[in-house]
Amino acid sequence: MSFADDIFARPGPILGSAGALRGNPLDAFARLATAENLDYERVSQNEIHMTLAGLWCEHDVSITWDQAREQVDLALLFDSRAPGGRSDDICRLLSLLNERLRCGHFDYWKYADTLVYRNSLSLAGGARIKIEQAMALLAGALDAAERGYPACQYVLWAGKTPEEALDTALMDIAVHG
Repeated sequence: MSFADDIFARPGPILGSAGALRGNPLDAFARLATAENLDYERVSQNEIHMTLAGLWCEHDVSITWDQAREQVDLALLFDSRAPGGRSDDICRLLSLLNERLRCGHFDYWKYADTLVYRNSLSLAGGARIKIEQAMALLAGALDAAERGYPACQYVLWAGKTPEEALDTALMDIAVHG
């Protein structure tokens, strides 16, 4: 069981879990955010921002719909200080974290000077998104962030090596999870 399993309710009739939603796939995320009482803002027809509460902090998530590519893109930005002189250690840590992920990946966006978890969902061929798919994308991002965020903090604030930071973060999750 993951941290996200404790946070999100399983889809029920109120969410229309049996069928796929027609139209803009971001409508599924808006419905999910409403049903789960998540803070969210529909920035535009093709972008929605929401906040997911975690063990360590609140995570800001941006979800966009690219109709031309028929793809939903998710970016979860870490609220942390910039790596500064520790960028090599952060890159090594992100590589170690990425090895443990089944989907999505961690990245460092130099232009925004921030750490990010990214994932996407292809709806090629006119596929429709189901609530379960939207939940899985959010749950995967939250689970990844709950492992990645504290590990990054251990590197940046505690001066740990990437390997030490990852081990400590995973132990903390086992205790709190």
